[in-house]
Amino acid sequence: MKFRDLFSKQAPSSIKNLRSSGQPTMADREATTRKIDAIEYEISAELGSYGDTDNSADSAIDGGMAIANSIEQRVYEASILHANGQSDAAASLLLQAVAQANDPVAEPIAWKMLLELASLDRDKVRFEALALRYAERFETSPPQWRNDHQASVTAQLSTPMLAFRGKLLGSSAPALLKLEQAAASHAQLIIDLCNVTELDVAGCSSLLALLSRWHRDGRHTSVAYSSKLIDMLRLQLQQGRPDDNDAAWRLLIELLRVSGDDVSYEDACVAYCLTYELSPPAPVGLAMHQALPISDLMLPEHIRYPVDALLDSLRTRTKSLDHIALECRQLRLIEFNAAAPLLAGVTEMARGKTVEWREMLHLTSTLLQLISGEGKLKISHRLP
Repeated sequence: MKFRDLFSKQAPSSIKNLRSSGQPTMADREATTRKIDAIEYEISAELGSYGDTDNSADSAIDGGMAIANSIEQRVYEASILHANGQSDAAASLLLQAVAQANDPVAEPIAWKMLLELASLDRDKVRFEALALRYAERFETSPPQWRNDHQASVTAQLSTPMLAFRGKLLGSSAPALLKLEQAAASHAQLIIDLCNVTELDVAGCSSLLALLSRWHRDGRHTSVAYSSKLIDMLRLQLQQGRPDDNDAAWRLLIELLRVSGDDVSYEDACVAYCLTYELSPPAPVGLAMHQALPISDLMLPEHIRYPVDALLDSLRTRTKSLDHIALECRQLRLIEFNAAAPLLAGVTEMARGKTVEWREMLHLTSTLLQLISGEGKLKISHRLP
């Protein structure tokens, strides 16, 4: 089998003919391993010279067989080079590809893969140079350099979540004091109000006072809450009835402000203005905690062979889900010999359920599309 044959191949039998129950058998695993070994042998024979030879069009591969010059094929080859840890060779190949402006479908993908490689290397100068060329080529705004998403995810995962449970009343001062003491050593935190079961105006006032102190002290505070809390707050209010203490109004407005529900927020502000004949209250510095939906399953930064442990973990978490959404925002690399068993395992796990691969790099999605053959994957891509 020649390397170029990979680009018109059928889906691997391990994906097309999945077993109806249980884990793959030892024979299945051995067959997959043999297939991977065979493909890797062809790649070594036909692409091994990329990293240490010049890029002339006359370079021969596998006994003089030249690689076809199509952008699409070079895009696929680059995804495999990246999967084998040869990112420099992948970038060189993609630069050759974008020099051939003859494929309106594959050329933008090649450009995005180049931008992704620069981003993964944290090479801002190279990224911005490529972004400018991309903008000139496609007459559009250039892609923007973004700070490392992994760092923001790690920061979110390391931010402590402090939960307030039960009754938020005037008598809740001791519980709020414990919350304040727990937050004393943290510059940023998440306050979880999802399990508040009862509240009154005095409790709302005490909570707002605590949030204001945190804001004044420079703490970055995010909040998580349920729609039930909003309903309880609304029960405390009546438009046109100005209560002596407006804390329930102020807490409602603050929570709606950070929720992103602009209509409800503006309606609450108007109602407050009409009731108190005052401007809406000033924010107390809250942000909304963007927790991952329960259906999102975060894939690791690198996926290496063997993938059994990863698949076992996913299998446990997807049993009760009707829709499987694999979150790929941290994913930077799928090793080549891990791609086929990963795809086969996820397909077996789904058993008819919809599988969505979210926020993938083109570098990794192109590899999976190559391995899947005629199988159509539901993939969304993140910005470079």
